Amino acid sequence: MTLRSGLLLLFALSPIGGAIAADDYNEIFEQAVNAVDFDFDQRWAYTETRVDDEHVWVGRFDPRKTSREQWQLMTVDDREPTEDEIRKYRKGKAHDRSDNGDNRVNGMVEPDSIRLIEETDVYWLFGFDPDEDEEGFMDSVDATIRINKAGGYLEYIDIRNRKTFKPAIGVKISKLITRLTFGPAVDDGAVVPISTQVEATGRAFLFISFDEQELYHNSDFEYAGKD
Repeated sequence: MTLRSGLLLLFALSPIGGAIAADDYNEIFEQAVNAVDFDFDQRWAYTETRVDDEHVWVGRFDPRKTSREQWQLMTVDDREPTEDEIRKYRKGKAHDRSDNGDNRVNGMVEPDSIRLIEETDVYWLFGFDPDEDEEGFMDSVDATIRINKAGGYLEYIDIRNRKTFKPAIGVKISKLITRLTFGPAVDDGAVVPISTQVEATGRAFLFISFDEQELYHNSDFEYAGKD
């Protein structure tokens, strides 16, 4: 699993219809995914805070601007960015969102593996099997999905290991987290991605250690579409 395998942006989810059978958990999940508007960035301006192993990057996206100016790097580590940082930032953003979002979400979940953990008046909490072929992965992680009943939207999808595992010869993973969270952009507004967290800590071939993280947090949404 690569560091970016869990990245998922751009959601606005619609309510799930009331005709779903209570025990049809895969259908509940599928309808939640199908309700996602992966083109929400055509209608919303927002601030993105990205935390990686080296810096904290804060940028602003506005779909009303030209393609070159849509992403503006505001600060790096609470200071004004350099010209080189601005160039690298824009180059990176030019490659973002190249994958279809719903395929990414469905690709995290083994088909027909969703099972109920808890149901309340407010949410469903499901467990699932990650769609992953790495040896020992399935027995080493907890994977959950929470869906808001009233709004019919995905609140989060979370995969994290509960014990150390060895995905390949000479490689040992002690920490692995992929967590995607969602919520309304504004009060009673469209549901959008709020954060994406990916972390990996481990060791390769005894002498190579790694401790990587990426966190994206979206905030300060402003509707920028046409009524």
